[in-house]
Amino acid sequence: MPATLPDLMQTPTKSGFSPIPTQSMTLPADYYYRQDIFESEKENIWFKNWIFLGNRSDVARPNRYITGKIIDQPVFAIRTKTGELKAYYNACQHRGHLLLDKEKGSRPLVTCPFHAWTYNLDGTLRSAPNAENIPGFDYADFSLTEIRVEEFGLWVFVNLDPDARPLAEMAGGLLDEMHAAIPNFADLKLVRRDSFDLKANWKFILDGLECYHCPYIHPQIMGQKNGYTTQSFDGHEKEYYSTHINRGNYELMQNFPEKLPYDFGDMAIKDIYIWFLWPNIVFVAHQGSSNIKVLEARAHGPEQASRHFHNFCLNDPPTQADLAHMNQYRDISWPQDRKAMELQAAGVRARGYKQGRLMVDPQHSWQSEHGTHHFQHLVWRALNGEVY
Repeated sequence: MPATLPDLMQTPTKSGFSPIPTQSMTLPADYYYRQDIFESEKENIWFKNWIFLGNRSDVARPNRYITGKIIDQPVFAIRTKTGELKAYYNACQHRGHLLLDKEKGSRPLVTCPFHAWTYNLDGTLRSAPNAENIPGFDYADFSLTEIRVEEFGLWVFVNLDPDARPLAEMAGGLLDEMHAAIPNFADLKLVRRDSFDLKANWKFILDGLECYHCPYIHPQIMGQKNGYTTQSFDGHEKEYYSTHINRGNYELMQNFPEKLPYDFGDMAIKDIYIWFLWPNIVFVAHQGSSNIKVLEARAHGPEQASRHFHNFCLNDPPTQADLAHMNQYRDISWPQDRKAMELQAAGVRARGYKQGRLMVDPQHSWQSEHGTHHFQHLVWRALNGEVY
């Protein structure tokens, strides 16, 4: 049972949220701004699930490392000389100084810049100045604190929960789908990253796993005659991930390429593939040459978040066609979503709004919010268990 929220369930009315998608209300409004709920999310979501750390290519060789932070917890992963990938809290066991302050790099040993305590890549303490003069000093007492790490597709994920299920066991089918949908998936390379702050709760980012909003927020995609997708949002939900496919407007793509909003290149991918991985990642393969984007949501407070785009394609440097779909998402689609999220953040604080109704139809049509319910149900269970 997750840690309890002090007063969340001390209300005479039912929550309104339901495990049955077609009967469910949304998460209550205060889930998007209450400090105590955010603190519970830290413990029960962020510190107990697999969190994206970086790209596998950055730690492909011995001694290479990448660093990151899960809310306020600094971590790093490093490839040992024997080829094993290890991950640790990024804190010297002497007085807590950060061991590595760069995003990535190479170290044959890890030495603290404060007092030069030095660690082997297996986490054991190798040397500590003046240790020979300290009564009872035992090097074995001061190894780095190890955390779970897993290589998953092109990426590296870490988990602060030592008892967590392996990510490959929880979401291995997701990688199979990516390989099937994206030609030469294993050869994709990181070519660009974009980052944006968001004046809103992090969950608003993942709540967007529906196309009910598409004709209104993204008319260039679906809501116009020359939209480059059809009214579609096919897919399925698994326990810890979901798949959504926005089918392309094939007639437009094949017969009127001059009317497309950007250069689709060789059109190796003709549909938009969207994969959600619990708790905070959306992978998107846009129409065009083989590509994938890792859209990472980070939480910084009850009403502060950021989103980071990790853009992958086959060509490094990217071609003009590669850049076209990256720029289309960064400069057109994302600003539309961002504005809607920040306006939601303002609206849910209104005293006249407590909770809405998720529009989930039995057919799981393109207008249905079943993807949103899937995400919100995972949030609910993480914070409240099976109590509704």
